[in-house]
Amino acid sequence: MGNFISCLVKEISKTNSQFSDLELKKMEYGLTCLWDEITKLIPYFIIFWLFSVQGYYIVTLIFFCPIRLFTGGYHAKTYWGCFFISFVIFSLIIVIGKYISFNTTILIAALIISFILVCIYSPVDNINKRIKSKETRMKLKRFSIIITFCLSLLCYFIPCRFLPTAALSIISATMLMIIGKTNDT
Repeated sequence: MGNFISCLVKEISKTNSQFSDLELKKMEYGLTCLWDEITKLIPYFIIFWLFSVQGYYIVTLIFFCPIRLFTGGYHAKTYWGCFFISFVIFSLIIVIGKYISFNTTILIAALIISFILVCIYSPVDNINKRIKSKETRMKLKRFSIIITFCLSLLCYFIPCRFLPTAALSIISATMLMIIGKTNDT
């Protein structure tokens, strides 16, 4: 698929000469990332649908991905490493969230701790895409804080059976941020 994306970007550069080389590289990187995500999310959905937990998977995506997008954190070195690590994380969130009961006070405390950690440590650089300016870093930090806060509040407005899954998704995204931070230093 990498060849297809490269050819597509080359065709775009031929027909739209206003794009700089840097913009074309960013476009290629973005399309590659998009393709990589699609080729993970669809198989995951099919697998979780086969086990009749697709609702929990959707909740996991809604509460995990927005935080992860802005906080950054740990990233596997290869596509397949990412594929399997993400699948294991999503599976653990879904199984634990669906089958283990949690005291609401413990979930609230964990969400507060996650929020505080996001306020302190976000955003975390990605080895493939470093945050170069202070302005971008501050913008990502603000988005991280706002999204984590809003999603933490949203946890309590979804059906009760999904509350542990939503909370575990936020906690997991925060843990991956911390792991990425410790690996980066």
